[in-house]
Amino acid sequence: MTQTRWGWILRSQEAPRRISYLELLFDLGLIVALTRLSDRLTGDLSLDHAVETMVLLAAIWWVWTVTAYTTDWYDPRLPAVQLIVLVVLFGGLLMSLAISSAFEGVSGIAFAGAYVGLHLCRGLVLIAALRGHALRTRSLRVLIWFCLTGVLWVVGAFLPSPIRLVIWATAVLIDYTVSFFGYPLPRLGRTSNEEMRVVGEHLSERYRQMFIVALGEIILVGVRRYGDPPFVSLRTAALILLFVITVTMWRIYIVYVADHLATGIDEATSPGRFGLVVAYAHLIMVSGVVLIAAAGDIVTRNPIGEPNAIQLAIVVAGPTVFLAGRTLYALAAFRAMLWRMPIGVLVLSLAAPMMKGLPPLAVAATTTAVMAVIAFVPHYGRSVYRTRWHIRTRW
Repeated sequence: MTQTRWGWILRSQEAPRRISYLELLFDLGLIVALTRLSDRLTGDLSLDHAVETMVLLAAIWWVWTVTAYTTDWYDPRLPAVQLIVLVVLFGGLLMSLAISSAFEGVSGIAFAGAYVGLHLCRGLVLIAALRGHALRTRSLRVLIWFCLTGVLWVVGAFLPSPIRLVIWATAVLIDYTVSFFGYPLPRLGRTSNEEMRVVGEHLSERYRQMFIVALGEIILVGVRRYGDPPFVSLRTAALILLFVITVTMWRIYIVYVADHLATGIDEATSPGRFGLVVAYAHLIMVSGVVLIAAAGDIVTRNPIGEPNAIQLAIVVAGPTVFLAGRTLYALAAFRAMLWRMPIGVLVLSLAAPMMKGLPPLAVAATTTAVMAVIAFVPHYGRSVYRTRWHIRTRW
């Protein structure tokens, strides 16, 4: 039996690379997860709680990333691939339901079980479908590593919260690290650059689509907390600020070189690993989105109250983290540095202590103004190529 016959589940080179409707449906599950994460963050404003939420976000994001690669490598028009995506979507829904108390009791078991289960189901289906094909080894490596880290996830679910946090953080860090290095294993080796190859057109569109979907979560959370005040009110002003900062994030993300991501992926020495670096940068940006959504909850609920130090930190941290992620994204993907972004990170970081005592609405207005300047002030001068660092810079 030839490899071609047993590779029926793979995308052919002639297959269309447009985003399928099933992938659009899958992204709706991401909105649910991000909304639950922002609700969790504002439910208990403590450092431990914030770190726990970031670990859960990393797990959710990894589910999305692996699925994006799955629909790039395998034909989403086939029932077997559709079944994989739907199983992962259902598993992601279970994870979302368990998010609020994932570090407590049964919910932790549900979160870990769903995370491990969906990865194992995906791997088993792919190994069965690729029997006799050379690429079966790639799926086997991935499955074995998920089995190994799955032990950490499941064991951690039965341990007290502080220990659970350490074990789960270790597990998700291993998931991210071994994927970049090709899931190395004794005898099975590691995944080669050719085996990791992806199509830039499809993967770049998935990243852009996902980020636009994530931005909608900011408005969604704000509207949910809006209630039914008089239309002319400070709560309405807070929602308008959320809309404005969402638009600035859209412009900063889309307008500045994002359209060239497909070319960057296709021309990379290792497109698959290059795509993973882009995924890691997007995780930072999505973390900023979750923080801004949580800040919107704080501002909309009590626009003129006196925020405590943690509330102030959340309102300022959202745009700061997003700009930091966007800076790393441009550096990693395009060897480009738009100086206004790291300067924005510095300005917001230095301004945070000075805004202590201001009402949440005023703090949000300040951060939105900084984002608007970065997003809409025209470029100054021509881009300059810095040969020493091999990057192109611009103001």
